[in-house]
Amino acid sequence: MTRTDPIEAAVSAAGLARRQAACAPDAPVRLAVIVNPHARRLQRTGKRAQLAARVGAQLYAETRDLASLLRAIAQLVGQEGANVLAVAGGDGSLHHAVNALWQLAQQTERVTGTLPPWPRILILNGGTLNIVGRSVAIHGPPEVTLQQFARDFGHGPLSRVPVRPVPMLEVRWHEETPRLGFIFGSELAYHALDLYSRFGAGYLGLSRFLLEFGRGALFGSALWRQEAWKLGPYADLEIDGQRWPRYGGVTAVTADLTLAIGAVRAIRRPLGAPGFAVRVVEETDPRKLVRLLPALMSERGGPGVRDLPVAHDMRLTGSYTLDGECFHAPTPHAPLRVARFATPLPVVPAAEH
Repeated sequence: MTRTDPIEAAVSAAGLARRQAACAPDAPVRLAVIVNPHARRLQRTGKRAQLAARVGAQLYAETRDLASLLRAIAQLVGQEGANVLAVAGGDGSLHHAVNALWQLAQQTERVTGTLPPWPRILILNGGTLNIVGRSVAIHGPPEVTLQQFARDFGHGPLSRVPVRPVPMLEVRWHEETPRLGFIFGSELAYHALDLYSRFGAGYLGLSRFLLEFGRGALFGSALWRQEAWKLGPYADLEIDGQRWPRYGGVTAVTADLTLAIGAVRAIRRPLGAPGFAVRVVEETDPRKLVRLLPALMSERGGPGVRDLPVAHDMRLTGSYTLDGECFHAPTPHAPLRVARFATPLPVVPAAEH
C-alpha cells in the first residue's frame, strides 16, 4: 500500500479543505504538540512524556532537524486537523515552526490558489531565553502551560480560545522568499551570538560573555585582540529613507525584547503598535561600544543609541540573526530588507485567573 506524503497531502485541495474546516470558529479544539528534544528544558525524556500523554501519539511529534519538522507539521495540521499547535522549545524552535507553516502555506497557494488559515500557536517555553513566549505572558514549565490550556479550552469550540495577534517581521535578500520572525539583529548581533555560544547557554553564559568582553575592552585580552573587529563599524543602513553611512548595529522587533525575566527590558512594544520598533547603535568606536552595554540592555537607552518606536522599511547588508538563529549572507554586500509581514501570528496568550 502506498503511503501518502504528508506534505503533498497538506498542500492539496483536500488538505486545504481539512484545514479550513478545522479552523472554523465552531470546530472543536484539536490540540497538537511539536517538540524540539534538544531544547534546554526538554532534554529529559520524562518531561517530554508528560506532553505526549496530554495529547496522544497521533497529535505529538518530536523533530530533530528542519526536514522532519516540515513533515511533522504537515501531518499534524494537514492530515490530523490540528487547529492549535503547541510549540515546545525556545525562540529558535518557534522561529522554525512558523517558517515551516509559512512554507506549507506558500506551497498550498501555488497548488490551490488559496492561502490556508494559520492554526493558533501555543508557546511552551522550553528553551534558553524564550523572549517571544514572555511577550505574551507565558511563564512556567511547558507541561504546566499545556495542562492549563487543556483544562480551560481543550473541550470547547475553537472560538473560545483567546488569540493575541503577534506581528511578524519578514526579512529577505534580493527577491528570495522572506524568513518570518520577531527579533532581528544585524551583523553585530550575528557575531555576538557566535561568541556568546562559547561561554555556555542561558543567562549564565550571557553574563560570562558580557564580563569577558568588558574586561577585554578595558584591559585588553587575547579574545579582544582576536575578535574586536567583529564590533564594526558597519556601513549603509537606511530606515524609512533616513541613512546612517556608519553604524555599530541595529535591532528590529515586533515583540517586547526582554533579556531577563522581569528584570531587563530593552525594547517595549505596545499592543497594536504599527510597523516595528528599531534600536540603532550609532556609536562606532568598539571600546565605547562595550561601555554602552548597560544602555543597550535598558529600556532607557542613552547617548550613542537611537530608538525609533515605529519603522516600516529597513535596508542594510550583511549576515543577520532572527529569533536567535544565525543566517550568513549569501554574497558580500547582499542587499537585505526588513519589513513587517502582512499577517500577524495568532498566538494564545497566558490564561487569566
